[in-house]
Amino acid sequence: MDPVRETMSNEVGAWPQILLMEDEPTVAQGLQMILKQEGYGVDLAMTGQGALDALSQKGFDLLVADLRLPDIDGMEVIKQIKKDRPETEVIVITGYSTVPSAVKAIKLGAFDFLPKPFTEDEFISAVEGALREKKELSSKEHKEILEAGAQEPFMARFPEEIGEVEEPLPEILKAFEGRRDELIPMLQKVQDGIGFLPRRALQEIAHLARLPAATVFGVATFYEQFRFWPVGKHRIRVCRGTACHVKGSDRILSDLETRFGLSPGKTTEDRLFTLETVACFGSCALAPVVVVDDSVHGRMNSSKTRHILEELQE
Repeated sequence: MDPVRETMSNEVGAWPQILLMEDEPTVAQGLQMILKQEGYGVDLAMTGQGALDALSQKGFDLLVADLRLPDIDGMEVIKQIKKDRPETEVIVITGYSTVPSAVKAIKLGAFDFLPKPFTEDEFISAVEGALREKKELSSKEHKEILEAGAQEPFMARFPEEIGEVEEPLPEILKAFEGRRDELIPMLQKVQDGIGFLPRRALQEIAHLARLPAATVFGVATFYEQFRFWPVGKHRIRVCRGTACHVKGSDRILSDLETRFGLSPGKTTEDRLFTLETVACFGSCALAPVVVVDDSVHGRMNSSKTRHILEELQE
């Protein structure tokens, strides 16, 4: 049997997308196989930090979460994910089931709690139950898109064009043949060149790839890495790694939203600041870490971070 490894796919394909957080290789491989046979897209995280990193890079419809992990308690992972991505459903699977743990998981927002061992039917039933509302909503939205003409409902959500973004597009896109497997690389290349993905860029990519604009929009909005508005003059990045989280990075983020109206992925109206979160800078000894443009600031708190931004405003 091949060794089981953490997986993170950028492929456009199966839906819904499921993240399996399980550190026992035999269990992980068995559950992956079951889910893939049912037609789901499945990525695997064998640690709590691996799951948090995966969710910071890619949207998932469901997290299947073991509670006993080699690094972070599974409950803490669930708590963090339900805070950052409340739309992600959670099913808990555990071999150490207790009534208090089940109650805690449900209070944190878990859809279901499955004590091990469970049958394949019980597992699939729980997954289908957790995703039922999402599937119904997706079917309704798809019908509305078809009835409205497929493209305009999506493209109308984007801001009006900024004149200077159109000129670099042909030069950026000429490196691609327009194959469907180039869709994500095209989006990445355009964002690297322009700084974000404007409406015109999505239309050009759709034309080159011979895809409906709605499809390109759907892929772009699925992944957290893509931006649809210009970035600010100053880029603020706050670490969300375990050490930084424990030492207060969440309080820094909360203060930035209260004081400056900044939330992760957003830019202030005056385009002075853009806030991003990072899974880990690799500077845990300096936690919590905030990077402003290219300057790394360690052992930060809300007051210090606020002071830096206020100086940049002057």
